[in-house]
Amino acid sequence: MRNRKVKIEIAGIPVTVTGLYHQSQQVRPGGLYFALKDGTYVAEAVQNGADIIVSEIGADVIVPANVQHIEVANVRATMALAAKNFYGNVVDQMRVTGVVGTNGKTTTTYIMQHILEIATGKNVGVIGTTGVLNAGKTWEGVTTLTTPDPIDLHRAIACMYQNGVRDVVMEVSAHAIHFHKVAGINFAGVIFTNITQDHLDFFETFEKYKNTKIGFFQALQSGAVVINADDAYGLAVADAVNNKPNVYAISYSLKHDTIVGTAQWAFVNQVVLSVRGSDFILGKVGACHLALPGLYNVYNAVAAALLASHYKVDWSMIKEALTTMPAVPGRFNVYNLHGVTAVIDYAHTPDGLEKLLQNARAILPNKAKLFVVFGCGGDRDRLKRPQMGAIAYRLADYVVLTSDNPRTENPERIIDEIERGIKTVDAATLQQVSDVSAVKYTRIADRTQAIEYALSQAQVGDMVVIAGKGHENYMEINHEKIPYMDSKVLDNILRR
Repeated sequence: MRNRKVKIEIAGIPVTVTGLYHQSQQVRPGGLYFALKDGTYVAEAVQNGADIIVSEIGADVIVPANVQHIEVANVRATMALAAKNFYGNVVDQMRVTGVVGTNGKTTTTYIMQHILEIATGKNVGVIGTTGVLNAGKTWEGVTTLTTPDPIDLHRAIACMYQNGVRDVVMEVSAHAIHFHKVAGINFAGVIFTNITQDHLDFFETFEKYKNTKIGFFQALQSGAVVINADDAYGLAVADAVNNKPNVYAISYSLKHDTIVGTAQWAFVNQVVLSVRGSDFILGKVGACHLALPGLYNVYNAVAAALLASHYKVDWSMIKEALTTMPAVPGRFNVYNLHGVTAVIDYAHTPDGLEKLLQNARAILPNKAKLFVVFGCGGDRDRLKRPQMGAIAYRLADYVVLTSDNPRTENPERIIDEIERGIKTVDAATLQQVSDVSAVKYTRIADRTQAIEYALSQAQVGDMVVIAGKGHENYMEINHEKIPYMDSKVLDNILRR
């Protein structure tokens, strides 16, 4: 598409361009460049061949007289609408499902994909943390952001459309909402999973982060919304969509048989968890089996099932999909290492780690021990580090603190901050512990060595949870992504 000229509109102004860009070094002749911050890179964009510069009204931008300059009220929202237009507005001809929340987005998108593929017999696209993919194929040239920037996003959607895809399920991150990445996309349905602390390095306060997600629902004008009523902010989401004539809201709960906030609701009870999956009763639908372990996966599956039902998918197909649901990359992936169960999971927030360890404990045999290996990312939210240390120390029998994408920070200093949370719990509980010399944690900055150590201490029947990286295939250190995967560490141990 970049080799041909395309007619689009920018703020009502018709223009003809060969491509859209927001990175000046990528601009090609005849392209349109969006100056997202200020005019710092405009000169480079013009030098590389930009015919049109789009900037925000009042931005400090200097554009040569021979280059068209268009000023708009919101350059990011304009970029999203332009990208949709440039790629033929094909997204309007597709059923797009969004998943909004702190935790559970990836798993929910995969469950929804599996249900819709069984129901339609066709490939369903997925866009999220694990990439942009369809039928196991990753679409090339797309960034690894949870929600890609609009130009990448609509290029991927157009590619899917050309390959016969008509259903897309995508994660909608808080950053994507803040930066208007999905402006112009009409969602047929949206699932709300939960809101807990994350990304405070960017949003600064939890209030801003929470309001960003709830603001997405306040702006919705149509489609179905499935709401986790057990989350602390489920009612706020319900209030955000209440009384909108073109929004159909459905709530569900595993705790309450009467739900306030939406006219339609579903109650889930008699949940039985095991390492092989989960069984539960869903309202009038009856008994369901999910081939994924963990209570949080019951929440994810029920949300996807209710939205699929709204899409007119028969419950027999939904049940079949839940029963045959394959493991999601990096989400409670279970390995058996000669009697010791190892679990790899992406949990990297306080709430995510807490739910992960609670669910691991729930399926652990009596008297078996729970080990956890985890760290926290560098150059990110520092407030969650001691919180996660306290959670791990409180819920696990033994904790191994290690590295997790330290980026430009010293791994040992990150571990210091996690350890502060452990020491807080330690000070509060030592009075009740008879053996005050007992040590429940250790520090091993090398992640491979940390995993090997935890497994060496575990006995048959014990479980070692390896949290934080999940599907990631790199360790980011000083701006370099070094090849690394938790699963390969386990594979090497098994081979030995």
